[in-house]
Amino acid sequence: MKLAFALASLFAVSLHAAEELPVMPQIDSVGLFKNGVAVVRASFEAKQAGNYRWDELPRSIHGSFWIESDGVVIVRATTRMIDESAAAPTGNLQRDLAGQAVTLRLKKGSEGGEAPLVSGKVWALPEQPVSKSWDSGFFNASNPWMAATQSRTETPATTGNFLVLESERGRQFVELHSIASVSVDGPAVLAPRKVEKPVMVFEVTEPPRDGGRVRITYLARGLAWAPSYRMDLGAGGKLAIRRSAMVRNELIALKETEVQLISGFPNIEFAHVDSALWGGATLTAFFQQLGQQPGSARGAASQQLVMYNAIAPAAATLPDLQETGAGDDLHYEAIGKRNLEPGDSLSLDLSATETKCERVVEWVVEDPRDGNGRYHRSSNDEPKESNEPWDALKFTNPFDFPLTTAPVVITEAGRFRGQSLSQWVNPGQSTCLRVTKALSLQTRSAETEEEGQREVVWVGGNDFRRTKVKGSLELHNFRNKEVTLDIRAGFSGEMLEAEGAPTTRLRTDGVTSVNPRRELVWSVKLAAGEEKTVTYRYSVLVDQ
Repeated sequence: MKLAFALASLFAVSLHAAEELPVMPQIDSVGLFKNGVAVVRASFEAKQAGNYRWDELPRSIHGSFWIESDGVVIVRATTRMIDESAAAPTGNLQRDLAGQAVTLRLKKGSEGGEAPLVSGKVWALPEQPVSKSWDSGFFNASNPWMAATQSRTETPATTGNFLVLESERGRQFVELHSIASVSVDGPAVLAPRKVEKPVMVFEVTEPPRDGGRVRITYLARGLAWAPSYRMDLGAGGKLAIRRSAMVRNELIALKETEVQLISGFPNIEFAHVDSALWGGATLTAFFQQLGQQPGSARGAASQQLVMYNAIAPAAATLPDLQETGAGDDLHYEAIGKRNLEPGDSLSLDLSATETKCERVVEWVVEDPRDGNGRYHRSSNDEPKESNEPWDALKFTNPFDFPLTTAPVVITEAGRFRGQSLSQWVNPGQSTCLRVTKALSLQTRSAETEEEGQREVVWVGGNDFRRTKVKGSLELHNFRNKEVTLDIRAGFSGEMLEAEGAPTTRLRTDGVTSVNPRRELVWSVKLAAGEEKTVTYRYSVLVDQ
């Protein structure tokens, strides 16, 4: 009875495979985000109704797999026994030489004499059924992007320590340790192996009218691009800017595929969840991923394009994305058709231009107090570079598209000056990049409390003392030329007065604090060798 059931199952699988036409969808285009997520668009020809089998199942992101077709297509993820050609021997003689005529030379016995020969056809092992368990998935909670693998319980057929041959005299069992050499009678061809693989079957009941092509769109991880800039300082305040991109492919082979580079920061809620259509998915892993807080991985994933809805068996069409030019804070840049195998990387220049820049010294003096007016506790282990001046470049984005976040190498006359990080800069927006530490400028910031009566103020049931503070910024230019010093000094409290008519602005980090969090901004010109002190006064509430 069991044998009959197994034969019936094997016949059903063979029948399915015979009715299915294998296809390899063409990757038409990919849109790459910087964090490893890509928008993949593929298609295959289906001019007639029938079942089309895709043996290379994509690992898409949950809710992002869509069929774009005006026909009627139902998608089914399942498994099939697929013939896989053996490109290299596995070391298992019974499987590697299955079906081939061989001659075995056996080892000599202790008595010596001629080594005996044994000839015959290597017996082919039967394929064994595979059992699966729906709740046997493995999930790595420390890495939500880790593959959830499906466990399979398999008992492969084995011949133990024997090589089994078939000949006119019947079946012969030859001990493996007694074989000295094996000769294949005729051309040596490794026998193909049947391997159970996850597949995707497209049931086309009504062929598409759009050229008979079924179009697929999904999000997947494994393709990324990384921008970088090189800025060269020239005479007369000129700044030459070069943009380049590095593309890395660890997903799928790209053959004459249109590639777009995407800049932006859209939200995608399920970037850490594998689609249940993926062959390695299990319900256990799927629900674990859905219930997990992605944490830092979610922050990276939020830079991806979101295109998700409930997966329906019927065909559905996505809105046509304009994958060129700029949109609402998303910028698509086409780099043409490319060929990239998995594991390949590509580097290419994108564009170049010139603009004007201003060389300044940037000095950011951090607020020494917290929201309750107390001084921050200091530690000898804390870095002291935050309050030091830096040579910097101020310029306006000259392109008609944004400069995305990327490393910047700064040179002057071909010589390296420094490396910085450029944040997102919109067209026409100004930015400031640090180049080198301004060691030839000496700066010092200090605060002193003014003497006088300390008024007690009650806020929300807590008592504070109001005190007045005088701040001073000491500057000394040791260079033999004039410098422009851009100073930003943070403080907490109410502004009373300041030298040099600085700009005063509120900081966003003081919304819930007792004291308003403010920042003073100066632009000070300092002649060669000049010393200068800039003072300011403010009042602050200090929690007692």
